[in-house]
Amino acid sequence: MTAKEELEPFFAPKSIAVVGASRKPGKIGHEILRNIKLSGFSGNVFPINPGAESILDFKCYENITKIPQRIDLAIIVVPAVDTEAAVRECGEKKVPAAIIISSGFSEVGNTDLERSIIEVAQKYRMRIIGPNTFGIFYAGSKMNATFGPNYVLGGKTAFITQSGALGLALMSWTTEERYGVSAIVSIGNKADVDDADLVDYFSLDESVKSILIYMEGLKNGRRFFESAKRAVKNKPIVVIKAGSSQRGAQAASSHTGSIAGQDIVFSAAFEQAGVMRAESMTQAFDWIQAINENPVPEGEKMVIVTNGGGIGVLATDRCEKLGLSLMDIPADLKEELRTLMPSFGSMRNPIDLTANADDEVYRKMVSILLARKDVHGVIALFCQTANIDPLLVGEAIIASSGGGKATKPITAAMVGGHLSQVAYSRMLEKKFAAYPTAERAVDGMYALIARRRELESRK
Repeated sequence: MTAKEELEPFFAPKSIAVVGASRKPGKIGHEILRNIKLSGFSGNVFPINPGAESILDFKCYENITKIPQRIDLAIIVVPAVDTEAAVRECGEKKVPAAIIISSGFSEVGNTDLERSIIEVAQKYRMRIIGPNTFGIFYAGSKMNATFGPNYVLGGKTAFITQSGALGLALMSWTTEERYGVSAIVSIGNKADVDDADLVDYFSLDESVKSILIYMEGLKNGRRFFESAKRAVKNKPIVVIKAGSSQRGAQAASSHTGSIAGQDIVFSAAFEQAGVMRAESMTQAFDWIQAINENPVPEGEKMVIVTNGGGIGVLATDRCEKLGLSLMDIPADLKEELRTLMPSFGSMRNPIDLTANADDEVYRKMVSILLARKDVHGVIALFCQTANIDPLLVGEAIIASSGGGKATKPITAAMVGGHLSQVAYSRMLEKKFAAYPTAERAVDGMYALIARRRELESRK
């Protein structure tokens, strides 16, 4: 059985049993069942609660073994002391996959109970995600088997998180910020299924374009890096590795029961495997946004276009810090661009259109640059002014890049007040790599250059 076949019941089950379903709103066993129903999951759903006849219009069963059909996925929401018995009953039912939501295991020092549960699962050839998780969201099967928000925006990124609370918060944040995800997996203590298993699975998932991981530690580092090295040939992997400081490492160990390890070792291993390590959640999502919505550049000659000298300078500084190459504008290109610019504009790189530049100037300028063979990518920056509508500029930038289907990478920043924020949000809605600051637009382009360098190094 391949890695994808083995984990398929977690992501494409035809039937789900919620062991420990509750009638009381607010209880985790109720909210998970409610989210499954609201998400539009088309398979069969069976609450397990011996004290209820039905919950949310689903018929209840006293025990999972009483259900008169095959169960692909069990979600276990019972106290830690009752979990081993629940896993055993799932094994007797020949359930191939189970998510253990319950906490109270290795993260609080209760390693013996966690080990016993995994031994039972292995006896029945059952795979386990958890314990100590908030569940799984998978857009492809319209399954929100979590106790997080009931609506999650679908997209192209598989997000794997070792932190439950952070993952739950990011479920809401990604939707608010228009960062769609194809999957969210809370892996908790990683007693069985771990990062390597999921990287192997998502590397073969056609709905996934990129993989993002929040990681506090690894139990089998070598296996993860072997999986990652294989996967990055086809899909980029971005990791936020927490626990880089001594106290942070101690906090990670007490949080999920994992060993954070020496940070310098992780950094070296990430680099060797081709994994991109982000310094923050914001940077990680900025990278992912650019990667998901752009082609890999054919070269490294970048051009910055701006209507404000200040943000142009900030972007240039950021490019230099990250090792991005700004091309010298050749004479023939200067001649072509001269008609679009006032005499007091600058045709150096960054190209300063000045505050007089309207949406039509942006559209023509970006179109010309993207059509040039010697330009490999464009960073378009806009500073809000009283005489120009940011919404029109955002639309013009998208139009100039082929309606968001550019053959060359482009990132954009819309800097200003409310209208700029609205323009930035609408660009995100249209699957465009847009940002609220110049530096973040540069960071997005850096991710694409880093991806290009990684692919080139493998040729």
